[in-house]
Amino acid sequence: MTQSNTWVRGGAVFLLAASVASSIGGLPFNTLPILLGAFADADGLSAATLGTLGSACTGGYLISTLLGPLWVDRIPWRFATLFASILTATALLWSGTSTATPYLPLAVFGFAAGLMHSLGMRMVGEVANKERAFGVRLLTELIIVATLLYFLPSLIASQSLIGGMSLLAVAVLVMAISAGFIPKGAVVPSHAEPANNIELPSTGISRAAWVALSIFVLFACGQVALWVFIERIGRSIDVSANELGLVFAVLKVVGGLSAAAVALLGDRLGNRWPHLLVLLFITLGVVMLAFPRDFWIYASGAWIWEGAFTIGCVYQTAAIAKLDTSNRLVVLVPAAFAISAFIGPELAGRLAESGGFAPLFWLAIGCAAIPAVAFWILGKPRT
Repeated sequence: MTQSNTWVRGGAVFLLAASVASSIGGLPFNTLPILLGAFADADGLSAATLGTLGSACTGGYLISTLLGPLWVDRIPWRFATLFASILTATALLWSGTSTATPYLPLAVFGFAAGLMHSLGMRMVGEVANKERAFGVRLLTELIIVATLLYFLPSLIASQSLIGGMSLLAVAVLVMAISAGFIPKGAVVPSHAEPANNIELPSTGISRAAWVALSIFVLFACGQVALWVFIERIGRSIDVSANELGLVFAVLKVVGGLSAAAVALLGDRLGNRWPHLLVLLFITLGVVMLAFPRDFWIYASGAWIWEGAFTIGCVYQTAAIAKLDTSNRLVVLVPAAFAISAFIGPELAGRLAESGGFAPLFWLAIGCAAIPAVAFWILGKPRT
């Protein structure tokens, strides 16, 4: 049996294993609001300190994702999966037992998980059917993250911070078992060009495409700033740990369904209206978060906001690709989001420290208005 036949025959097992391993990479961003809230309750941290703590985590993630292309095809995948998984679990336990504000442990957590994100994306990209491969990856991460988020708040409430960190660490080590079903390294078909020949963005990219990428950074920055304090907003109206678990678990499901809805809807709404609708629903969600008379208003606001945020990210990524006919600038979208995730928490902490949650609400709406206005002015992208 040839290597290619073996590869095709084992493709489903490999794809599932790669998707499970890749899910580790989504933990920093997805769990950050709950973890920051736990640190705030345990150590009495201020909003500004929480913001800096969040940026320390996402900063580590940003660094490792930028370094990914330098090592991902040079280090055996099984070894890299085990190393990154063990480092992630160790950083989580270190964060839970640290006697000082855990800037460094959370930075290591973000860095280690970022290694798994880079490796996971590379492995999933090895599968021939890209749409199916990344769809399976998204679904796998959705199931894993939603399950963890459902139990995490109540476990922290009953077993303290170390209980929650232990849950995440054990989950990471269990997911690391997937390394046994991952090939030692890349399987590059003979007809494919080497990864080193992939062209990077150049000055030939249109100015409008660069503007669109910059708009995406601003949009994501405002939404991430609100995201990291979603848990604190709930706590301010005495939402229980069990209720928070429900909110965050459903929230991730809503995000997945929103992405699926965009995939089904495609470009039927044109190039302008999607961004206006995103602004409308983000505004609706934020208003409900700003005036949560009861749990269900808070929960519904969070879910509506998450759905609109996800849809906005997808449509803006598509807009960037349409405005740049070379299809080269779109490779910078993950890095752009990582930059927003680094800036957003620090900005949110400073705003919340001086003005409470109100500035975060205005920031989220204002940053959502930027693409709505800009893409209306830009009009139909050039093809």
